[in-house]
Amino acid sequence: MTAHNPGRKAGTALMAEPNPFAWITTATQLADFVAHLREVGRFGFDTEFVSESTYEPQLGLIQIATREVLALIDPLAVGDLGPLWGVLHDPNVEVVMHAGSEDLWIIQLRSGRLPARVVDLQIAAGFVGYGYPLSLGHLVRQSLGLTLPNGDTRTDWLRRPLAESQLHYALNDVRYLLEVAERIDDELDRMGRRTWVEAEYRELLDSVALRDGPERWRRLPGLGGLNRRGLEAAHRLWLWRRELARQLNRPVRSILRDDILITIAKKMPTTPAELDQLRDVPRGWPRDRISTLLQCIREAQRVPDSDLPEHAERLDEPRGMSMIASLLSAVLNRCCAEHRIAAGLVATVADLKDLIRWERAGRPADSVPILAQGWRAQIAGDRLLDVLSGKSCLRVADLESEMPLAIEPADTPRNGTR
Repeated sequence: MTAHNPGRKAGTALMAEPNPFAWITTATQLADFVAHLREVGRFGFDTEFVSESTYEPQLGLIQIATREVLALIDPLAVGDLGPLWGVLHDPNVEVVMHAGSEDLWIIQLRSGRLPARVVDLQIAAGFVGYGYPLSLGHLVRQSLGLTLPNGDTRTDWLRRPLAESQLHYALNDVRYLLEVAERIDDELDRMGRRTWVEAEYRELLDSVALRDGPERWRRLPGLGGLNRRGLEAAHRLWLWRRELARQLNRPVRSILRDDILITIAKKMPTTPAELDQLRDVPRGWPRDRISTLLQCIREAQRVPDSDLPEHAERLDEPRGMSMIASLLSAVLNRCCAEHRIAAGLVATVADLKDLIRWERAGRPADSVPILAQGWRAQIAGDRLLDVLSGKSCLRVADLESEMPLAIEPADTPRNGTR
């Protein structure tokens, strides 16, 4: 590993003197560094990548911080990153990230697996009184009192050589991760919330694992305007587009935009002339590409009615649902402020509506919503249900207070009267 120290960077008065860092460009250097990572058992991790012009993001740089070493790994020079993936998959090693979903996605794409143990500081911060989602710069400032400098946000991380300013911008993404993690760990232990946050880390890993799952096509905007055969066509076009993008190594939407895909699925053209009549369909495609697209339509037309996909279940939306959800949102914010936890981590508006539907259905045991389970029920779910059932009410208690709302039993007397 080559030590590198360019000295103090201007404009960082609130930052410590930059440490020398290891610039890893060979397999031997990587093997030595991986041995160090296994020994320490915990490290900060981040990646820089370019995703504008290819099917999968291109990994340009890997940043790692331990208590002893700051390191930059050049994947273009090292080549085989197998040893690094191996330590990331080691259940005895903890990987500390900030807003790590994209980095986790790259790890899965490149190695076929996700890390065994992950800490995401953006999530953890929301459990101990910080905001959510909080940028790394704001989190470092609030927790450590340090200011990270603005950097080269539009760097081409595949170009070599990288400038010193670019290298230090990248290092700042991991430089303070372990120190921030230790402070948040202390708070999690003090507040008894470690099991809560670890459950959210597992949810994060599960969401990344399902990111390119077989049902992802159902996220296409505009599916609700298609009949069942149109859904079949959209699914087949989605699969065709993804495979073509992979073959050409191009972004999926550069092959065919989502809205045009939906239009084709709705109009069901079966000849080149019919396809050419549709607005915004790309012109000048190779003949074989047009033929394959039209084949998707013809195959969708041959599927028996009984085998066509169903629309996603349309959830019941009774009159007044939005007003009730707004009331519950105020209750949620009051509960979260009391417990020093970010409301965005506890529930979304969709979660609140799920709770309303569940209460309206008589609280069936086979479909308990997330707000009525585990730590979310302790923080807010039980009190939300009390408000829904009329056992509790929300009132303005003190207009001058940081928490002006009060949740109290519905029959609580005030001012000596009932």
